[in-house]
Amino acid sequence: MKQCKACKEMYDFPHATAGWNKIRFFGDYCPYCGTFNSDINKYSVISFIIFIAIAILLYLLGLL
Repeated sequence: MKQCKACKEMYDFPHATAGWNKIRFFGDYCPYCGTFNSDINKYSVISFIIFIAIAILLYLLGLL
Protein backbone atom coordinates (compact mmCIF):
# COMPACT_ATOMS: atom_id res chain seq x y z
CA MET A 1 0.00 0.00 0.00
CA LYS A 2 1.17 3.51 -0.82
CA GLN A 3 -0.15 6.88 0.25
CA CYS A 4 -0.51 9.73 -2.22
CA LYS A 5 1.40 12.85 -1.23
CA ALA A 6 -1.25 15.20 -2.68
CA CYS A 7 -4.64 13.72 -1.74
CA LYS A 8 -3.46 11.40 1.12
CA GLU A 9 -5.47 8.46 -0.27
CA MET A 10 -4.12 4.94 0.09
CA TYR A 11 -3.80 2.92 -3.10
CA ASP A 12 -2.36 -0.41 -4.10
CA PHE A 13 -1.94 -2.40 -7.29
CA PRO A 14 -3.77 -5.72 -6.93
CA HIS A 15 -1.07 -8.04 -8.30
CA ALA A 16 2.59 -7.72 -9.22
CA THR A 17 1.92 -8.31 -12.92
CA ALA A 18 -1.27 -6.25 -13.09
CA GLY A 19 -0.79 -2.80 -14.53
CA TRP A 20 2.90 -2.87 -15.46
CA ASN A 21 2.41 0.43 -17.28
CA LYS A 22 1.28 2.05 -14.01
CA ILE A 23 4.26 0.86 -11.91
CA ARG A 24 7.32 3.06 -12.42
CA PHE A 25 10.90 2.76 -11.18
CA PHE A 26 11.12 6.36 -9.88
CA GLY A 27 7.51 6.68 -8.73
CA ASP A 28 3.96 6.17 -9.90
CA TYR A 29 0.72 7.99 -10.55
CA CYS A 30 -2.09 8.10 -7.99
CA PRO A 31 -5.24 6.50 -9.47
CA TYR A 32 -7.47 8.94 -7.55
CA CYS A 33 -6.03 12.38 -8.33
CA GLY A 34 -3.46 11.54 -11.04
CA THR A 35 -0.45 13.24 -9.40
CA PHE A 36 3.03 11.72 -9.70
CA ASN A 37 4.45 10.37 -6.43
CA SER A 38 8.21 9.97 -6.28
CA ASP A 39 10.60 8.94 -3.53
CA ILE A 40 13.61 10.69 -5.09
CA ASN A 41 14.45 14.27 -4.16
CA LYS A 42 15.09 16.10 -7.44
CA TYR A 43 17.28 18.75 -5.80
CA SER A 44 19.73 16.16 -4.51
CA VAL A 45 20.00 14.65 -8.00
CA ILE A 46 20.62 18.09 -9.55
CA SER A 47 23.28 18.96 -6.97
CA PHE A 48 25.01 15.59 -7.54
CA ILE A 49 25.11 16.22 -11.31
CA ILE A 50 26.58 19.71 -10.72
CA PHE A 51 29.20 18.22 -8.39
CA ILE A 52 30.21 15.65 -11.04
CA ALA A 53 30.43 18.39 -13.70
CA ILE A 54 32.70 20.54 -11.50
CA ALA A 55 34.90 17.53 -10.70
CA ILE A 56 35.26 16.70 -14.41
CA LEU A 57 36.06 20.34 -15.20
CA LEU A 58 38.74 20.47 -12.50
CA TYR A 59 40.20 17.18 -13.74
CA LEU A 60 40.37 18.41 -17.32
CA LEU A 61 42.02 21.67 -16.22
CA GLY A 62 44.65 19.71 -14.32
CA LEU A 63 43.79 21.14 -10.93
CA LEU A 64 42.66 17.88 -9.42
